[in-house]
Amino acid sequence: MKRFSYILAVFTVLLALLTAVMPWCTPAIAGYLSPLGLLVIPLAVFCTLATIISVLCRSKSISLLFGTACLISLFLCGKSWAVSFETDKPNTHSLRLVSWNAEGFQLNKDTLQASAAFIRNLHPDVICLQERPHDNLLHRDSISAVFGYPYRVFNSREDEVLNLAIYSRFPLSNMKEFYFPDSYNKVLQIDLQYNGKTIRLFNMHLQTTGMTPAFQGNNLLHTYQLNAKERNRQAQLLAEAVASSPYPVIVCGDLNDTPISYAYRKLTAQLDDCFLEAGNSWGGTYQPSNNLFRIDYTFCSPELKTSAYHLYSNCWSDHRIQYTIVTPL
Repeated sequence: MKRFSYILAVFTVLLALLTAVMPWCTPAIAGYLSPLGLLVIPLAVFCTLATIISVLCRSKSISLLFGTACLISLFLCGKSWAVSFETDKPNTHSLRLVSWNAEGFQLNKDTLQASAAFIRNLHPDVICLQERPHDNLLHRDSISAVFGYPYRVFNSREDEVLNLAIYSRFPLSNMKEFYFPDSYNKVLQIDLQYNGKTIRLFNMHLQTTGMTPAFQGNNLLHTYQLNAKERNRQAQLLAEAVASSPYPVIVCGDLNDTPISYAYRKLTAQLDDCFLEAGNSWGGTYQPSNNLFRIDYTFCSPELKTSAYHLYSNCWSDHRIQYTIVTPL
């Protein structure tokens, strides 16, 4: 029994180390190992319990191994947990941003009305929507009328699913679109003219995980890995666009990946994670998992200070609503 416990402890340490280095692998290798990012929380729980039990059993070597794995996994969990002393004190230079995967408003006008009323009460300057429905199902003009913002942009290629929209109180210009091969996923780039400054805004929806029945094939793990490889390539292209921007940048939307991923690392190499800067408590955004997984993000350039970050659970979509306040430094 002791030998089995020792082997299990060694395996757990190796698994934790492999999970920790996975975001630094190549896009292809990281995609193959990407399911490890989903195991961080169960791994942390298991290692914590195993460490306590091994300490009580007075097994020094085994408790040391489990304790090491526990520290690594808890450190990795830290990217989904934030404690901030920032206060919500916007000034005349602050920009309020809402980003939300609306899940097509469930193709229901009542859902559209209720969710739009909630978002309007947050008084955002900019609203970035992911998974806007096709015009034939719920027309963009109907959505625009409900939100009532003077400036708006949409992706020009109207797809069956995963369309995007940006609404703004301030002028928008220089729209650019990023489409990916054999995919409905996309990114909208726009320049926001704000208080005499220009901020480049990216609204993203990257490759789905394939964890839902609508997308998964016969082999769930294989589907997840293939999608992760594609998502890593998309994130790399987005990171290159961010790097070439002459203006401060905000990237928001549905990354479809956890903080323990290649895609997340590529973007946070240049940008701050607004949740870690000003969020509080657990940052899970995918509601069907009881908010266990954090897959929606708002990132910003270091030239922008995150003054506040809030998440709102809701009954209108499978994603929580992100609300961020940033202030140019």
